[in-house]
Amino acid sequence: MALRVSQYAHIHATDFDHGKHRDSKEFDRIANVCVMRATEALKTPGGPFNQMHCNQLADIFTSMAATQRGIRRMLDFEGPIDPQSVDALLLARVQLEGVFSLCLMLEDPKYVTAYVQDHWRKQYVEYLIAKEETKLLPRYQEFETPELQRLVILGNQFGITPAHIHTVDTEELGMPLPAGVVETPIHPFPTPGKGIRKIISSPEKKRMLERLYAKYVYLCSFAHGLPQANLFKNMFDSRFPDRKFVRDSDVKHSYEHQVVGEAYITSFMSIAQCTAELSVLFPNNIEIIEAACRAWKQLAGASLFTKAVWEIRTQKLLGALA
Repeated sequence: MALRVSQYAHIHATDFDHGKHRDSKEFDRIANVCVMRATEALKTPGGPFNQMHCNQLADIFTSMAATQRGIRRMLDFEGPIDPQSVDALLLARVQLEGVFSLCLMLEDPKYVTAYVQDHWRKQYVEYLIAKEETKLLPRYQEFETPELQRLVILGNQFGITPAHIHTVDTEELGMPLPAGVVETPIHPFPTPGKGIRKIISSPEKKRMLERLYAKYVYLCSFAHGLPQANLFKNMFDSRFPDRKFVRDSDVKHSYEHQVVGEAYITSFMSIAQCTAELSVLFPNNIEIIEAACRAWKQLAGASLFTKAVWEIRTQKLLGALA
């Protein structure tokens, strides 16, 4: 059952500093430091997480850095507002997905295993589709064996057993399980909404993710082509017939606050919060904590949304240095 606003809304006692100018390029510089320090720390296993687990966590950080650069390329240009820049909000949603994934994986290494095994299953299903659709075409047969070998080698790294493979064959192709093989399904990695219910390490962490989920649902509008995305693209398109009924100043204000500011702040906050969460795995790594604190010095008063995350979870997480 979906949470109601009354269950996750954060009541603010003070306003954020809405008059302060914030430099998105400074966001980029600090985010790069966060990613660099996080990936460096993850070169060494920590707690119950082995090197494979840490490699996957590091990949989330490097992927988020790439998405941050993508947002920059979409929004950092001179000239008239381009309606295609609205898709930067789609990338901001991807950044929030990174927060949900990393927060869940830091709960228990088993979720990292679920993450990579779900990834493996999707690749294997792609292989099965290609094999099934080309089984009458001789030209494709030579490619089947090398691809299967690649998937088996990859699966060995992720704990994929023959039972897993046979189970996928049964689920996708209706093939009977070989004698003596026990059905061993690979379950999907939890989506953000389902993942929240699995957070048990901290009530503050769960509350923060519930608040982030509301933002995530809003940003899904831009991934799913819902009316909000269409409205923005029409509003920012000078060729749209109804554009003449909207003042240029209102269009510019909406663009700067609801697209540019929303995308940059959400992306930067996502990287900063992932860095802060990593301090749980590496509590004695001052460089990670310092980088997260530097980021949140910019973010804690950047918007009501980031201020809520700071007050619900991050301030306590970073401790005295915050």
